[in-house]
Amino acid sequence: MGSSPSAPASLDTGATSGDASGRTLAIHVGAHKTATSHLQHGFSKSRGVLRQKGVAYFGPEMLRGKLRLPRLAGKPSDPPKDLLAALDRNRMCKLVLSEENILGTTRADLVAAAEQLYPTGDARLARLMQALGCTNATLYLSIRAPLAFLTSAHGQQQNAGRFAPMSDYLAHVSPDALRWSELVQRLASVPDVARVVVWRYEDYPAIVPTVQDSMLGRGRRFDLPDRKRLVGTSARALEHARAVLAENPSRDVTEVIRAARAAYPKSDAFPGPAPFAPDALAADLARYDDDCTRLAALPNVTLLRPSQDAASASAVKPA
Repeated sequence: MGSSPSAPASLDTGATSGDASGRTLAIHVGAHKTATSHLQHGFSKSRGVLRQKGVAYFGPEMLRGKLRLPRLAGKPSDPPKDLLAALDRNRMCKLVLSEENILGTTRADLVAAAEQLYPTGDARLARLMQALGCTNATLYLSIRAPLAFLTSAHGQQQNAGRFAPMSDYLAHVSPDALRWSELVQRLASVPDVARVVVWRYEDYPAIVPTVQDSMLGRGRRFDLPDRKRLVGTSARALEHARAVLAENPSRDVTEVIRAARAAYPKSDAFPGPAPFAPDALAADLARYDDDCTRLAALPNVTLLRPSQDAASASAVKPA
């Protein structure tokens, strides 16, 4: 997962604490590896401007820190008192939460299982909604062609030093059967979710202005920083890192992978991992297009498409 920007000192408006129930929230749940970190970075950089426009934004840098979310799996944790207090202090604002780990992580059993993407995502969301006393939420979700998504998610695990091959990563998954529409249906069925707004990673960055208008309301757009091209890790670099760590397991994983990336940068000479054949990727794209059509027809679901003005005047550079 990409690094998150630094948290601000406070979002206290000076309002007194009141009833913690009945909250209306906009919740951006990711997904992982769909430019989520870039959008979050833009939100964080524009936090002050947004606050002046009546938007209070809470991103990963806060929700994993001093305003930590409740535990979303396993035994229930204590209520997130600090976060609840911050939401209440900003109750006159439009409240926006963004955290892709609400759905799960890129760990194999959490990112996909059998025929489901994020198999526990709906249960985790339900626990969050209950903990936050939310009675009206609009969810925001970006999606990506499943095989490309799984390749990138697996790469993130490898960059963290978890070198299980793709065959192990997908040992309990039926990749050809994965459908984002199935996940969206489960998320939309969580009590007190009013609507799910979805967009395709493949439309990014042209879709960003439309996303901002939907999430924040018109007149609240903000400038996103240039989108840096995130070059992945080459297959040769991963092979080298695995060998180094096998020889000396006490080495720092991050440093080893950084050195391997420098020695074997992803390029034509050192391509990235390609676990799926071209014909499999083409078939996956066709299924994905059909699934997007199915998703757009679901009740209480909106699939955003880039407008002509957004496509011609993009706020960010393409990856």
